[in-house]
Amino acid sequence: MLAYFSTPLTVQIPLAFFWGRDHRQALEVWTTKRARDVVVDALRRDADGSLRLELTERLRAHQERNPNFRFAVFEPQTGALLPGSSEALAAHFKPLIGDVEVYGSLFHLTDDKNPNARGYVRTTLTRYGKLGTIVYGSDFHWDDIFYQLHAYIVTENILAFLPFCALVSLIWFFVIRGSLAPLHAAASNVRQINIDTLNWQAPSSELPSEILPFVEEVNAAFQRVRDGVARQRRFTANSAHELRTPIAILCARVDKMADDALKIELQRDATRIKTILEQLLVLAQIEERSEGKPPPALELGGALLAIIADLMPIAYANNRQIEFDAPDVGVSVRAYRWAVESVVTNLIENAMRVEPPGGFVSVRLTGDAIVDVIDHGPGIALEDRDMIFEPFWRKSDSTPGTGLGLAIAKELMEKQGGRLWAEETPGGGATFKLAFSREEN
Repeated sequence: MLAYFSTPLTVQIPLAFFWGRDHRQALEVWTTKRARDVVVDALRRDADGSLRLELTERLRAHQERNPNFRFAVFEPQTGALLPGSSEALAAHFKPLIGDVEVYGSLFHLTDDKNPNARGYVRTTLTRYGKLGTIVYGSDFHWDDIFYQLHAYIVTENILAFLPFCALVSLIWFFVIRGSLAPLHAAASNVRQINIDTLNWQAPSSELPSEILPFVEEVNAAFQRVRDGVARQRRFTANSAHELRTPIAILCARVDKMADDALKIELQRDATRIKTILEQLLVLAQIEERSEGKPPPALELGGALLAIIADLMPIAYANNRQIEFDAPDVGVSVRAYRWAVESVVTNLIENAMRVEPPGGFVSVRLTGDAIVDVIDHGPGIALEDRDMIFEPFWRKSDSTPGTGLGLAIAKELMEKQGGRLWAEETPGGGATFKLAFSREEN
């Protein structure tokens, strides 16, 4: 429909401009509609019922703007001219006046020295009924274009062209939809992309040639992102690996210090640093080895028991205890043992730091492959339970730690298809819950 109603502007005007001597395309043709409307607007009925043409302000302005403009209005049945009409112009149409009802005819007077002058004769439906109208000699002005375009958009034209527009739109809808189907499928896949699925590429087969360069550039952009992520992961892994030696030396030197309160604090800080470092290394290993494959099977109860056994001496040294509860039947999950050790160790160490002296940290495994690490410390405010897993987040500057341990632990769980979240311990404290992916039998 837009193409149809823009035809005067996009087709007819350029044709008239470049081939103006063609009687069908002269620019003066565009003046006839406005001229006829000006004349019809000047019609008046006297008290005796007779019609005449009055020199209205609009008609006077049009004549001043177009010095050669002439017009005539006549009764179609009798051929009688209305007062104010140009008799000389009407004389050219004497054979037609009163005998023929003209629905529209473009003309040029052969005795006119201006070869581009145009006129129009037709029977026009006015507010006073049907009248014959003749206009001639208006000069073309560029604002005539806008007047003509406005007159072009009428109800009759819209209704006549609407079915065709609907049919063409329907055809184009299905054609374009079918052509873009591969792109829609690619867009659906793009919505599922995250840092763990960067190996995905948009399919480039069966795509229209106009869209293919865009898809190829998207794939190239993903490749650059993959290269950048790989470089960052290598840097993190190499940095963590290089830090292992100085941290091991630091721990050894702290162990040689005299037993006092300062040594205990330094040991805690050194252990915290070592745990975070081990978590970073474990995370790098998962990203390097997984390659989209599921983790191996792991008997979770045995792995947890080994972790707790290793942490028991530290718990006793800090006047805490660790209790472990697990079902009699083994619980098999999909997880990396070294990742489970890293996450659970981090959670138990955090729990021991907030557990009151003489208390105990509970580690509970359910048959649904959910592990609870329970402490009886100050707990975590409801509004902070999501924030604690953000990197570098700490409640206040006085809160010990770097704010990285829980963030890394959560990412390790998600890399293995699991979850990590915090709840309130009944009676006070915090319960960290680990949900693992069960191994299908």
